Amino acid sequence: MNNSRSKNATLNIILGCITQLGILLLSFLSRKIFVHFLSADYLGINGLYGNILSVLALAELGLGNVTQFFLYKPVADNNQGKICQLINYFRKLYCIIAVVVFVIGMCIVPFLKVIINSELPQNELIIYYMIFLLNSCVTYFSADKIALLAAYQDNRLTKYITLTVNFFLQIGQIIILAAWHNYVLYVLATLVSSIANVVITNLLCYRRYPYLKAKVSGKVDVDKAYIINNLKSTFVYKIGATIVNNTDNILISMMISTAAVGLYSNYYMVVSGVQAFLTIITTALISGIGNLSTSANKIRKHEVFDIMTMFYHFIAAFGGVSFFLLFNELISIWLGVQFLLDQSTVFAIAFSFYLTNAISPIWMFRESNGLFNKVKYLLLVTAVFNIVLSIILGRYFGMFGILIATSIARIVTQVWYEPHVLFNNLFGVSSISYWLKQCKYFALSLISGAFCIGISEVIPYGFVFIIIKAIVYFGLFVIVFSVFCYRDSEFKEIKKMIDRIIKRRRK
Repeated sequence: MNNSRSKNATLNIILGCITQLGILLLSFLSRKIFVHFLSADYLGINGLYGNILSVLALAELGLGNVTQFFLYKPVADNNQGKICQLINYFRKLYCIIAVVVFVIGMCIVPFLKVIINSELPQNELIIYYMIFLLNSCVTYFSADKIALLAAYQDNRLTKYITLTVNFFLQIGQIIILAAWHNYVLYVLATLVSSIANVVITNLLCYRRYPYLKAKVSGKVDVDKAYIINNLKSTFVYKIGATIVNNTDNILISMMISTAAVGLYSNYYMVVSGVQAFLTIITTALISGIGNLSTSANKIRKHEVFDIMTMFYHFIAAFGGVSFFLLFNELISIWLGVQFLLDQSTVFAIAFSFYLTNAISPIWMFRESNGLFNKVKYLLLVTAVFNIVLSIILGRYFGMFGILIATSIARIVTQVWYEPHVLFNNLFGVSSISYWLKQCKYFALSLISGAFCIGISEVIPYGFVFIIIKAIVYFGLFVIVFSVFCYRDSEFKEIKKMIDRIIKRRRK
């Protein structure tokens, strides 16, 4: 079981990263063509509508996490009858959610002129919004199958589909922009690709698991009350998470301008692209953690958690420092100096990336072990802090204030409280050891960052040198963490894992 879990996770990560690299490269080319033929207002619309529809996704109630959690055990037991019952039940819920999202989305149309601060014609803005809304609704019709693939640790199938569909989408959008300079066709292509993704995912899932076609006879043995109770908890948590993660563009549009959202969206696209690589790793590991929760004891779970804490903090620190030092150089070469943000705003973006990923193992273990009830009100509190701070700081410091407010809100609420909940309820020990490790990694991150700043001054400006700098930064982080952590059990375990992967690749 352990070997199978590691093999599946490794395959999902490797294939997922290859997929994401191809998509990211095409996205860079597509964005370059986009800013050449269309104005920053259209970029702003892209980012703004994405945020609005993320808020509408509240109707999903956190069902994706709950679906995957409830599928872990029947998948581990190969209980095909139970799996079919759960899939049928959750499919119906997703259909209801798609309808609810569409209805609520239509109710927002009259308020678009309040949210959008742009010179684009109002009727065009409504058309764009309708296409975005339909695109969002379509994705719910394969959500149950995606959760099942994740429970089986077959995420790589999803990545194959994503690679193929997105490859043709990016090519199609590039042709549309170059030939017709038409934004309507540009977003319609996204809708078509989403429909294709849903159809292919469902067909492949039925082919891989033919037992899903069987009709469920007799009484459906699904504890609906228990599921609904978990949905209530995840919904409350998701309200807060949505407000914290998806209101920045809305506030920037209302307080500054929609064009400013367009400038920020270029930086956000790069962060999202890098974050997508980490999401591939995270998704693969969450499936493994869910599987681990059905078979391992508390000590082993704690050991795995410590390994992941070191790994994610290293990645968070390296990524955060690299973004801070290289972002404006990359944007100026890629799109032009007219698309640059000031360095303080870049710091806010980089720090948010660092903070979010440094604490990722906390929520990964919480969700994989079904601890939904324990933190359901936490992000509501975070959301209140975030909105208040964003309005206050945004008024005095502009975009920097709005973006840094999110990190501050996380620090004063989520960052210190969630570890306490996880350690008490899952590991049964104090979280002091966790904080000692995090403080150590934070100090090593500062030391590594200082070296990187010094090195950046002596390496010339240019695209090739950006790559060289990133490699040098990575090497510096590896050296600093290795020197100070080589005796730690977590470091030894990570080294063993890397050695095993290298040996497999050689074979």
